[in-house]
Amino acid sequence: MILFFFLIIFCFSITEAHHKIYSPIVEEGRQSLEWRGHFDVDDRVEVNKAHHHVLETEYSWTSFWQSELEFHISDKEDTPLDWEKTEFQNQIQIADFKNFAGALYFSYNFVSEGNEGDEIEYKYLNQFYNDDFGIISNFIFEKQVGKNASGSTTFDLSNYIYAKNLIFNMLDFGIIGFSDFGEISNFNVFGEQEHQYGFQIESSFELNDIEYEWAVGYLHGLTDASANHTIIWNFETEF
Repeated sequence: MILFFFLIIFCFSITEAHHKIYSPIVEEGRQSLEWRGHFDVDDRVEVNKAHHHVLETEYSWTSFWQSELEFHISDKEDTPLDWEKTEFQNQIQIADFKNFAGALYFSYNFVSEGNEGDEIEYKYLNQFYNDDFGIISNFIFEKQVGKNASGSTTFDLSNYIYAKNLIFNMLDFGIIGFSDFGEISNFNVFGEQEHQYGFQIESSFELNDIEYEWAVGYLHGLTDASANHTIIWNFETEF
């Protein structure tokens, strides 16, 4: 089954930013494989049909500590299919209440594309939820490091507001959005910031004692710096 999962990845018609909302909740012993990505549709040649893929494996060591390893593959107008970076992440859950969870996240990105510096990324994750509704927010800070580093720390914000079993009593539906404000020391003017907002549906099922989760969504660009339209997806198997 795992081999089949990876065959699907590379047989798909092969998403720079990758679109994922991270939940702060850590489940001890959870192990998974994931493929997610996005495909852009835009009236600019250099953006149109660009796509980015992330292959990820995840393991939760304890009830509050989780590690992830990600491999980023991109295909843009100026490059063929390219191994963009490898990302090692650790997440520590610091709050665990009945209707609220919070976590701190750190990752180091080994960048292999071009002559850019490596990246360090810090996030604060929080989630308010009950049995029917929830909202997840990710506050993201990123900076290049190393001899090829440039620029200062950047700030991104991601939000996901969702309702469970809203469609046919089996599909979750949510409003999802990603905002890139630029460097903290000098935020871009609104038109030069990247803002994409849209919707996502998701669900899960179990087969042969293995749980499968999937999500697909659409994002609309709100500024000239954003892709006009983006299709996002996420497929995950937990074992």
